Amino acid sequence: MFNNGQKRKPTTGEAITALMLVIAVILISIKTALVLETALVFGATAAALVALYLGCSWEDIEKGMLDGMRNGLGACIILIVIGMVVGTWILGGTIQTMIYYGLKLLTPQIFVPVAFLLCSLTSVLIGSSFGTIATMGIVLMGVAEGLGIPRAITAGAIVAGAMFGDKVSPLSDSTNLTAAMTGTKLFDHVRSMLYVSGPGMIISLIIYSFVGRNYAAVENVNLGTVDSILSTLSSNFNLSLVTLVPPAIVITLSVLKVPAIAALMISFVSAGISSIFTQGASLAGIIEVGANGFVSNTGHELIDKLLTQGGVNSMMSTVAIIMAGTAMGGILEKCGILQVLLETLMKYIKKPRDLILASLASAYIMLLATGEMMVSIIVPGRTLEPAFREMKIHTSVLSRTLETGATLMCGALPWGVASVYAQNVLGVGLEYIPYCYLPFIAPIMVIIYAFIGFATFPAESEES
Repeated sequence: MFNNGQKRKPTTGEAITALMLVIAVILISIKTALVLETALVFGATAAALVALYLGCSWEDIEKGMLDGMRNGLGACIILIVIGMVVGTWILGGTIQTMIYYGLKLLTPQIFVPVAFLLCSLTSVLIGSSFGTIATMGIVLMGVAEGLGIPRAITAGAIVAGAMFGDKVSPLSDSTNLTAAMTGTKLFDHVRSMLYVSGPGMIISLIIYSFVGRNYAAVENVNLGTVDSILSTLSSNFNLSLVTLVPPAIVITLSVLKVPAIAALMISFVSAGISSIFTQGASLAGIIEVGANGFVSNTGHELIDKLLTQGGVNSMMSTVAIIMAGTAMGGILEKCGILQVLLETLMKYIKKPRDLILASLASAYIMLLATGEMMVSIIVPGRTLEPAFREMKIHTSVLSRTLETGATLMCGALPWGVASVYAQNVLGVGLEYIPYCYLPFIAPIMVIIYAFIGFATFPAESEES
C-alpha cells in the first residue's frame, strides 16, 4: 500500500483524491462533533497518510508540518496580543464609552440604521460577531419590541452589522485566521476587505434607512432596557474621551502601515496606562486582565456578558486551529499535492478574473458543504495561495474574497453556523435573512471588481 521510501510526485488524480479525502475526514469529524481543532488534526493525519503513500519519510512529513506551522506563528502572536488588548480596552472603559454614546443616539426614526451601526461598532471593538449578537443584539431586539419594529428586520440589521464589524476588525479571530491561511499581512487584509465590505456597508445603511422609516412609530416607545444599560455603565465606569485613545492609536498606526504586532502592543500599553488614570486600575489588575480577560460584575446580566471578554487564554482555541490548519497545509505542500493542484488549475485559469471567481466559488462550495466558515477559509486558502503568487496578484485579494464567500455568507446561509447561532440567540427564524443585505451585496462587489480589474493589487505592491 505504501511506497518503501521512494518519494514520487502525485498524479493529478491522486492529488485531487487526496484533497477530497482530507476534506471528507474534516467534514465527517465536524458533523460528528463540532470541534474544529480536532477535525483539523484528523485532517492533518489523513494528509500524513497520503504523504506516506507517496513515499515521504516521517522526517519529510514532520518538516512539512513545522514549515507550515511556521507560516502561522505571526498570526498566533497577533492573536495573543489581541487577547491582551481586548481585556485592557474594557478595563480602561474604551468599549463601555463607545457603547454608551452609541446607545444615546437611539431614536425611533433612525433605529434600524443605528442598530446596524451599533452592532458594527461593537463587533469592531470586541472582534466577535457572535459576542455582539449575544449582547448588543439582544438589547436591540428588546428595544425593537418597544418601538413596534418587526423582529425580522431588526435581526437582519444586527447580524449584518455584527458580520461587517468582525470582518474589518484587526481583533477578530477569523480575520487573523484568514490572513494567516493566505500569507497576508493583517492590516493589508483589513484594508483590502474594506474595498468590498465598505461599499456594501454604505449600501446596506442606505437601505436600512429607507426600510426603517416605515416603522418609525413614536407612540408607546419603551426604552427601559436602554436606560437601564446607560445607567449601569455610567455608575460603574468613568466614561470619557480619554478612553478612546487606544483604538485611535490602532487606527492611526494602521494607516501609517506600522506592523500589526507593534501597533497592537502600543495600544495595549496605552490602554493599560489609561485604565490606571480613568478607572483606578492597578498594575496587578492589568497583568491579570491581560492573561485571563476582564470579568464584569455590574449586576446587569447583558452588560456583564458583553464586558466579560479578552485575555490571552481566550485566544488559545483559535491559536490551536491555526496551528492544526497550517500543519495540515504544510504536509500537503511537502508531498507535492498542492503543487500538482496548482499546475492543473493554471492550465485552465489564464486571467486574474478567473482566479478570483474560482476562489469565491471554492469558498461557497466549502461553506455549502460544511456550514462552517473557518474550514471554508483554511482549505481554499492553503490551496489557492500559490496560484495568486504565480499570477502575481497580492494575496490580500484572495483573503478578502474568501472572507466574502465564507464568513459573510455564513450569517445568511440557513444552515451556516453563524446563522443558526443568530436564530437561536435572537429568537427568530429564517425570515431575517432577506433583511441581512451585506452578505448578498459584498459578493456582487467582488465579481464586479474581478471583471473590471479594480482593486486587483499586484503582488509587488504593499499598497492595498
